[in-house]
Amino acid sequence: MWPEPDRYNSYPDVDWNRTYGAIEPQQIHLSLADEAKYARVEFATLSPAEHAVFKYWPKKTHKSSPEIVEAEVRCWEFDNEGDAHRTIALHRAKTKKLRAATIYQYKVGAYKDSKWFWSSIYEFHTASRRKEFSFLAIADIGLNNAVALPQLIEQSKAHKYDFMTLSGDQAYDMKDFDGQKGDQYMNLMQEVWARVPYMGVPGNHEGYSNYSQYKNRFKNLPFEDSHFDNPVMYSFNYKSLHLVSFSTEVYFDGTDDMILTAINWLDEDLTEANKHRKERPWIILITHHPVYCSAPGSEDCGSNAARIRDGPVNNVTQEHFGALEPLLLKHKVDLYLTGHVHNYERTLPVAKGEVAGNGVFHNAASYVEVINGNAGPPESTVLFNTTGPYPNWSAVRYDSYGYSTVKISPSSLTFTHHQTKLDGSLGKIVDNFTLTKGRK
Repeated sequence: MWPEPDRYNSYPDVDWNRTYGAIEPQQIHLSLADEAKYARVEFATLSPAEHAVFKYWPKKTHKSSPEIVEAEVRCWEFDNEGDAHRTIALHRAKTKKLRAATIYQYKVGAYKDSKWFWSSIYEFHTASRRKEFSFLAIADIGLNNAVALPQLIEQSKAHKYDFMTLSGDQAYDMKDFDGQKGDQYMNLMQEVWARVPYMGVPGNHEGYSNYSQYKNRFKNLPFEDSHFDNPVMYSFNYKSLHLVSFSTEVYFDGTDDMILTAINWLDEDLTEANKHRKERPWIILITHHPVYCSAPGSEDCGSNAARIRDGPVNNVTQEHFGALEPLLLKHKVDLYLTGHVHNYERTLPVAKGEVAGNGVFHNAASYVEVINGNAGPPESTVLFNTTGPYPNWSAVRYDSYGYSTVKISPSSLTFTHHQTKLDGSLGKIVDNFTLTKGRK
């Protein structure tokens, strides 16, 4: 269905769905490298430009004119691979090393036929010198019915959150209408991601044509720094956190070799992360599919979750391989942050289908899983059975809309899920829990 304006994507001061000029920058979004020492920007133009630039400068300066830095921009054409083979031009750039605890302003521009076209000026901030920090976390959000989006736009303006994770499924789908829906969605989300860097992972709705929409539109993610060959998997370090983006889609559309490649990359990444556990005690893995959930009658909570958790069966040997949960346990992952199921559910520390360590959150015996696939899928949220029974590992269940915030220090990780009401306003706190580490 062609997207139409609704109460969640209509703003009096944001004309995201307008007609852009052929060389006018659009779809601007940021991502981060380790410790926010560098930022990357990606943007689009409808036609190739002769030249493109990314200019940035500290917002506060003691000089009469700002200290403007111009970054090199790499450009390529992307064929949306629909019937019309419609193309757009994409551009990405990386900053030089950034100052800590600094608000930067920036703009991007494109040049053709002796004329420059510039974006608006946006702001982003680098990591503070404090040990604690916070980030936003969502999953499953469409161009329509993006119920949490008004709150996310407001939160993005406050310089309170250092980045946003998104555990898969966007736009529904970016490929539609020869990629025009992807263009619209990226322009809508520009209101958030031009200010708060995107650090996400693909879901099944990004799978068309070997994830070409995702791989091209999010080519500014730090996958090259993470020794992976495309943006579906990467990791980065941020203060006391090691965050891993791992695509569980490989369990459903990948070959056996692709599954083993992914799981071996993850094993190597987490092995390296554990060498630095004193410096970065927290490990969060973001992905799209849950390994535990209790939505009634759901294949995603049954055979699909088991396939990821315990590994698929080799057709020749009839043995399981590529199981994800053993790696989560081996490397002591703290939080498994996921989506796909369109509701909110949080477990106690869980392992092998049972509550681990009596469910204690201090020096937890295993990982906690959070599903927050309720930011705004086009279809309604998935309702829970109101009478139960529920597995003993299922601690909190909520089947309306919302978004999450995460606050991390070297000794604590506090996760909060916020209700978003159907009118887009902020509601109650749905869930709040804190994991802690260290001596009792």
